[in-house]
Amino acid sequence: MHKRVWAWLVFSSAILAIVPLGSVLPSLRGDDWKPITPQEMALQDDPMNRGASAIILYRESFSDDVKNFDREYYRIKILKEEGKKYANVEITFRKDVMTVEAVEARTVQPDGTIVEFKDKVYEKPYYKSRRSNWAIKTFALPAVQVGSILEYRYKVRRDQEKLFDSRWVLQRELSIREAHFSLLPYKELPISWVGFGIPSTQAPVQDEVGTFKMDLKNIAALVDEQYSPPEESLKARVFFFYIPRKFRPSELKTPDDFWRPTGKDIYRTDDDFLGNRREIQALANELARPADPPETRLRTLYARAQQVRNLSYERERTEKEEKKEKLKPNMNVGDVLKNGYGNGGDINYFFAALARAAGFDAAILHLTTRDEDNFELQLYSTRQLNSSLVHVRLGDQQWFLDPASRYAPFGCLRWQETASRGIRPEKDGYTAITTPTPKSANAVIERKADLRLDMEGALEGTARIVYSGQEAFEWRQINYEQDEIGHKKAMEDDVKGMLPGGATVELTNKPAWQTSADTLVAEFKIKIPGYAAATGRRLLLPLAVFQTRENYPFRAIRRIHPIILEHPFLRRDEVTRAASRN
Repeated sequence: MHKRVWAWLVFSSAILAIVPLGSVLPSLRGDDWKPITPQEMALQDDPMNRGASAIILYRESFSDDVKNFDREYYRIKILKEEGKKYANVEITFRKDVMTVEAVEARTVQPDGTIVEFKDKVYEKPYYKSRRSNWAIKTFALPAVQVGSILEYRYKVRRDQEKLFDSRWVLQRELSIREAHFSLLPYKELPISWVGFGIPSTQAPVQDEVGTFKMDLKNIAALVDEQYSPPEESLKARVFFFYIPRKFRPSELKTPDDFWRPTGKDIYRTDDDFLGNRREIQALANELARPADPPETRLRTLYARAQQVRNLSYERERTEKEEKKEKLKPNMNVGDVLKNGYGNGGDINYFFAALARAAGFDAAILHLTTRDEDNFELQLYSTRQLNSSLVHVRLGDQQWFLDPASRYAPFGCLRWQETASRGIRPEKDGYTAITTPTPKSANAVIERKADLRLDMEGALEGTARIVYSGQEAFEWRQINYEQDEIGHKKAMEDDVKGMLPGGATVELTNKPAWQTSADTLVAEFKIKIPGYAAATGRRLLLPLAVFQTRENYPFRAIRRIHPIILEHPFLRRDEVTRAASRN
């Protein structure tokens, strides 16, 4: 919500590969490109992952925190036709504090021919909030075929006035034959690191000038399994973080030594935005009548917060458009009320302020969403806290609420925010909190069908599907950008996936898409030709009308990762089938 002095450097590419070992091909310009070895040219399969579509031959990453820049260099070999997708490179960066420059690339053909990249590097928006502006640089390497070796490199310059945390992501979706990581740290502050999934024998080491280095070989590809924990939490990785001046490294003996004073700082920052404003108090008094039960009062305030225009669900505007619309940033919850708009964070703060004014113990809960990673107390960095909710306590009761998520019913969270860890900043420190684990009773799909079988074996009739709780919310969230036609098509396609192949489906009602109601009701006309097969004088029917076409995800004899579901759910089916008399 507020101005930060620190930024987190994150690079994301569709490919990961780079540089080399012996010398077979000359460099493009002297020693500009590392030479390619005969072994690399001859390689036809990944010895660590037989049948892989590509392999990362080499990667090199260097960060200079003194001069605030990063150099990335990748080399990858295409082993199969589907591996050609790695020729499309994406570099994700924070546009407000970084620039990507000096992009160079080349394709080395199986016969040794070199094709230089001379095309344009494109930029497209990725994500924008009041805190940050993320963008993507993208380009495609030329003349790629099976057996080609792809190389690319680029430089990222960072804002000289800011200090950045860095991380090394060591494991990728492809095997890595060899990788070298190095970091020259800023000298004025102590730096520390924490690693996940790395053996102690491969920990970063500092050389005589203080540069951290890590050299790795034969890194296995990350195994992709359905219903696994977030990918980032599974990868071997190292996080570097600087210790703020207010701390002495020798005093940080436990995580509590860092998070208690940090919680106080976040609390003060949050409190500045929440404030104690008369206009908020007046609105809370008007909406939340003291005679009403606590939850009723809280629901009323929640509904009011959801009436604020949510800029996070609108397309990104240009600076010219923002100026024309006169969209000024909100500096406090009073501005949110006056302007009538805000991003998701603004809306959550606005609701928390209303709840406080109505006498509730409300605070902002900062957490790490479980679709991205796990919150780790031993990682002394607030960078990992990527989302916020409103936590309300009243005696033994507590609520976890997120009015910033459009169409979220009261008490319903995005699945990414459920069973997730974070901190609630307090005046005297912090409280570590885990959000509730979702229950199947709160995500129900009821499917009722009234169908008739004709003499040709076709099944035809009506169906009514009621999505409740989490299921209704997720439907509205996923399809919020769709128009009426898009909503209709998405719903019909979903129901087709529940029925035997060849079924036709037509949505006949207008479900209430733009609402936070707990249910979403859809009605259909359906027809399933060839549902019954004639066997002599009889018709043979399948056991069920509603089916699943999903492959069973747990067939493997051996599973590597734990099983994590987005949210458990219940399906209740009621099907009436009758034969036609005609």
